[in-house]
Amino acid sequence: MNRKEYKSPGYQQARKALLADNPICHWCRRRPATEADHLIEVDREGTHNDGLVPSCKPCNAARGATHRNKKLAAAKLNREKALNDFLHANEITPSPNLEYPKTSLNQPELAVTGHDQPRLETISPDGAGSFGPLVGDIAQDALGLELMPWQVHFLDRALTFDDDGLLVHRSALGSVARQNGKSIILKSVILFWLLEMPKIRGEKQTIVSVAHRLDLAVMVFDDLADILENKYGAYVSRSYGRNKVTMPDGTTWWIKAAKHNAGHGMSIDLLIVDELFDVDAEVVEGGLMPAQRARKNPFALFMSTAGTEASVLFQRWREHGLRAIDSGQPTVNYMAEWSPPPHVDPMSPASWTWGNPAIGHTLTLDTLRQESENPDRASFLRASLNLWVTVARGWIAPGRWPELEHRGPIPMGGIIAIEASLDDSRYAAVRAVNLPDGRTVCTIAFVVDTIGELYDKLAEVATNPAVRFAMSPSIDAICPPNLERRRVIVGYAELGKLTPVVRDLINQGRLLHTGETMLAEHVQRAVAVKTQNTLVLSSQRSPGPIELARCMVWAAGMVARPAQSGRPMIVSV
Repeated sequence: MNRKEYKSPGYQQARKALLADNPICHWCRRRPATEADHLIEVDREGTHNDGLVPSCKPCNAARGATHRNKKLAAAKLNREKALNDFLHANEITPSPNLEYPKTSLNQPELAVTGHDQPRLETISPDGAGSFGPLVGDIAQDALGLELMPWQVHFLDRALTFDDDGLLVHRSALGSVARQNGKSIILKSVILFWLLEMPKIRGEKQTIVSVAHRLDLAVMVFDDLADILENKYGAYVSRSYGRNKVTMPDGTTWWIKAAKHNAGHGMSIDLLIVDELFDVDAEVVEGGLMPAQRARKNPFALFMSTAGTEASVLFQRWREHGLRAIDSGQPTVNYMAEWSPPPHVDPMSPASWTWGNPAIGHTLTLDTLRQESENPDRASFLRASLNLWVTVARGWIAPGRWPELEHRGPIPMGGIIAIEASLDDSRYAAVRAVNLPDGRTVCTIAFVVDTIGELYDKLAEVATNPAVRFAMSPSIDAICPPNLERRRVIVGYAELGKLTPVVRDLINQGRLLHTGETMLAEHVQRAVAVKTQNTLVLSSQRSPGPIELARCMVWAAGMVARPAQSGRPMIVSV
């Protein structure tokens, strides 16, 4: 069920009436009902008026999973049919020994497996089909490998195409723990682009693959060079630092280190970036991606394990994906991440399958168990679990934040706290307001990228006269004159005073939230440090942006305890 339908007053009233008499689950007839289950699924145009039955959470979740799996299977078959129709309509002849496409993975049944579906995933625009099955067949024919379910899932969505055979995504970012098969995806996509994309597009293509170190980029080249030369007649240049493959039709593949001049003077159809966490932003956004502008329907594929606080480029693209997930709208930049939820204990074996979808295929839980005993815990969390390392030192207990989701209506008014990101590339705002029962609820007011968008959002939220503003000094410097009497300046000192207060509110269950993914990521990754006998959320120590968490502390702390501060929290200037 989408969030809009879940929060609709009609559904909430119907759910309340259905569960008023504490009924037993309609499906299992054993457990008490806690959910209202649609007889006709919402994505099949069902509404609460079509019939709701009381359900326990396990039964509701199981029915939802069954419905999603049926949808995924049907969508996969439709995409494969669309791919065959597209190839036939354009009279594209398959490469030798290549069949289009296979629908069975023939994977053995295993008792313990990783999560085939990502924990975080953006919504894809509608498409006619996908080149994903074709990439899978190329991997099997050229590499002798059958893709794992998680790889099939990622490629199927990343390479969705429209009725004209054009990719609906401009880029794709995939993130899993190490040794789960990221390199197989990179090799398979490169082979597909070398062998089949020139036929599909009717012209030669240019491919550039980079990694943060040249030796890692060359490793992919070394694995494919002999295959391309001996099986497909490619000319291969093996001069280290100038490695290059030229296909008989003139399509070229360049292998480069991620340096600032990597893309200069080139026009790139396919860009491959391995281990994005250690690549400089200027290399990709200032050099390589601009080299794709003149090409029709270019594509950039980023694969990476989780990074650190220094992974600016990766953080930026991941934050963009989180915002797209919260918006519920399709985006041309696809993102899928396999990682443990921030609320689970990362040292528990139950959490290890989240970041390792290859468990049960090429990895085992015993491997993870042995790695967990290494003395370098940070490396285990990042490399083996795909967890941004300092998340494990968060300021609130694991599992606490998801328990506090508020699904009811939110009053008007309250305080909106606003802060800029560390690199001034984003402006975030959180609104907090008191509920009638005395608890406080917070929600994302907006996240924008430019000052112009910031002014537009401020003008929009300022139409409610009951709203007051808390602005960091960088935001106050550009505050519109008409809001000066409705704002107070907040900074590090206020953060130190309010962080312990807000943490207590969370621990006591008195601070709720509306369930946004981006807010949850910021709050649960935030690291608090002790300074001057208090706690303060540290942007420097946290593994990624936390401006929404800091805004939440300012806004929630101010509305929850204005009388205890000893002075007014909102002042007129």
